[in-house]
Amino acid sequence: MGIAALFKQTALRLPDKVAFEFEEQRVTFREIDTAGNKVANAFQSLGIVKGDRFAQFMPNSLDIIYSLVGNFKNGSIVVPMNASFKEQEINHILSDSGAKAVITDMERLPIVKNVLPKLPELKHILLIDGKQDTCHNFAELMKTASDKEPSVIIKDDDYAMLCYTSGTTGKPKGAALIQTNVTSNIKALQQAWKWAEDDIFILTLPLYHIHGLGVAVCGSLYVGNFTILRKKFAAEDVLETMHKRKATLFMGVPTMYFKLLEVEGLEKYDISSMRLFVSGSAPLSKDLFQKLKKIFGHEVLERAGMSESMMNFSNPYDGERVPGSVGPCLPGVKVRITDKNYSDVPIGTEGEILIKGPNVFSGYWNKPSYNKHCFKDEWFITGDVGKIDEKGYVYIIGRSKDVIISGGINIYPREIEDVIESMQEVKECAVVGVPDKEFGESVKAYVVFNQGEKLTEDDVINYCKEKLASFKKPKFVEFLEQLPKNTMGKILKEELKKGHKGK
Repeated sequence: MGIAALFKQTALRLPDKVAFEFEEQRVTFREIDTAGNKVANAFQSLGIVKGDRFAQFMPNSLDIIYSLVGNFKNGSIVVPMNASFKEQEINHILSDSGAKAVITDMERLPIVKNVLPKLPELKHILLIDGKQDTCHNFAELMKTASDKEPSVIIKDDDYAMLCYTSGTTGKPKGAALIQTNVTSNIKALQQAWKWAEDDIFILTLPLYHIHGLGVAVCGSLYVGNFTILRKKFAAEDVLETMHKRKATLFMGVPTMYFKLLEVEGLEKYDISSMRLFVSGSAPLSKDLFQKLKKIFGHEVLERAGMSESMMNFSNPYDGERVPGSVGPCLPGVKVRITDKNYSDVPIGTEGEILIKGPNVFSGYWNKPSYNKHCFKDEWFITGDVGKIDEKGYVYIIGRSKDVIISGGINIYPREIEDVIESMQEVKECAVVGVPDKEFGESVKAYVVFNQGEKLTEDDVINYCKEKLASFKKPKFVEFLEQLPKNTMGKILKEELKKGHKGK
């Protein structure tokens, strides 16, 4: 069954229930379903048909949801784009995907228009606000379109979303997800997180990322819960909403949780209604896990996924949530830890993480040669290094490309980061390998203090020497006010490496 068909079942089951609230607008599941019909029919009138790529380039809004559902009904492929991207970035995605249309707003329209001459396949620009002679007004298209269910046959192996990776290793690649990749994953998450109709969900994640669009929006439209959507994350607003609206569910990234803890007067917010806090997209430190447990009275549920497969692992809803682990595999997902020759390694041994399951894509868009090297006997080579314990809990140590090789010995940054972040003065840190004439690479730590705290370089190095083998201790320590991150809270280690001056 396709994604749109799953959403249709929810609309039939809960037609008059409010599905999403955004600013002053509230829409029911039936209204979203009807809007999806109108969007699909409007697209067809423009010649946007099944298999065409349709880019979304705008901040959080209900229009993104209408566009998403309409594309699923139409069989056109959704291409989310980061709302903060500039010309070079959107030009690559629009060109590589061969997008036929893009939906955007007046603020971003000049960026789209500047790259338009380079994109002969891009035929339509849809505007959610304002009017331009060369663009279609999205609201007017919907107003005049038929609300009848579009007669498009959607198959389980039809493409649904084309999600571009964060581009940490060269230009972003389009992870092509089919219908089954998405439907199997949201079903698994409902089961794993006991996601239910009576949940009141605060959604502040950006809806151009697989976490916000694929998991949060698609999951909500499948489960049938009530979602309070915000344009962007604001810590005080989130706590106030939990307090006033008796929210039960929140999904965030570690940066958001840091900011929640920094809000003054935390004790005045009653968050006793909260059932579940979920964290992902970047590692949650053991220290932050313990602070949140102490202050919020909740063990944050850490999970892990990627654009190529949505969610793969999750700590259990019922059962032990292990700090530093992303938990066991989700239902239907399988994992292997292997050596460089892709032979399985013993329990507790570090190695390459390979995954397999109905959620895992079959390859990157327009990359047939590259895709041959991404799989080993139908197992996707994630590029992550990790280990698995005797209970089946997975620990992600880092990206294989981030491994520091010093004097021929592999050093994994996450292990050192965990030690440094256990210092009470430290808020967060990042460890990278920097050039070393004698050893090839040496260890450098970038450290951010908790407010009012101070340390010296020797303090950090000596602490690591006490906790780790001597060859793992940092040779350099640099103190920063903040770490460079992308919009989903992932630390941009390449920027740190480029900024290293040496001694």
